[in-house]
Amino acid sequence: MTAIDALASPLQKLYYNAQNTLALSDLDEEKISQIARDLDSASSDEEHYVTGWMALNSVVLIRRYQNNRGSADGLVFTRANKYRLSVQSVMFRIPKPLLWVTFRRRPRTMKVITYNRLGSQQDSLQQFDNIQEEELKQQLEADWRELNDYLGLACWQRENGQPLWNALQKNVSPERILKLCQSHFFTHSRLQKEGDFEGLWHRGLFIARRGDGAAALLLSWQNTQTQEVASYLFEILKKDTGPTRLRLSLRPGKQEKFYPLNPFDAQHLYDAMQMFERAEGALGILEQKSYHQR
Repeated sequence: MTAIDALASPLQKLYYNAQNTLALSDLDEEKISQIARDLDSASSDEEHYVTGWMALNSVVLIRRYQNNRGSADGLVFTRANKYRLSVQSVMFRIPKPLLWVTFRRRPRTMKVITYNRLGSQQDSLQQFDNIQEEELKQQLEADWRELNDYLGLACWQRENGQPLWNALQKNVSPERILKLCQSHFFTHSRLQKEGDFEGLWHRGLFIARRGDGAAALLLSWQNTQTQEVASYLFEILKKDTGPTRLRLSLRPGKQEKFYPLNPFDAQHLYDAMQMFERAEGALGILEQKSYHQR
């Protein structure tokens, strides 16, 4: 698949989607473990974590988490720093003599699905099955269905050679970013400061460059649901080995830090490329207007 095809084609899903997913109450341990295996790209037997992003909400993949009581695989979803949904398969550590006494061949494995509020209303973990508020349970089930759409998009990208990631790396070249950062518009306009960046809002999009002249472009927008100002940061990194490459990061809110996006964060990769091209077009128009006004 070419870069143009990857960006022009509608996003596709594999293995998981909202319409055909099991309800949280119907999940079993093996299904949760399978989800963790499907999303894992580290190929490591050691404990590790990978953070993805579904809209402005983090999705943390947990693989082979270890503590004194056992090990766990699963996902932890955080909704806008308001609450956290954890879906894990836990294998309890049981001494071999006890396994022999109880006629078990392997330690007991069980699903652990929990919810807890964050922020000023932070509380202790609640087992999903023990939640009494029907509206809350329905919201968590809706989150789980949305998560399955995210998983389906991620798995399709992984199984097909990460075409969106490759397209982004190929299309957003150092020259293309530098051309935007060196636009005459930036030098002939009154710019708004945003930390290390300077730029301006244009039709709902804040377009900014870093003040030190580096190949770094910031594109921000206001999320209509949370009213947070989120941002994509395009940076060109030079490695000691290998070619120059793009790092694309997401900042879910103005007061938060930037988080590098993964090759399987399909919707963000697609949206970021569309936004980059929109910024290119906007700067071209604004540059022409600025030229004619001089």
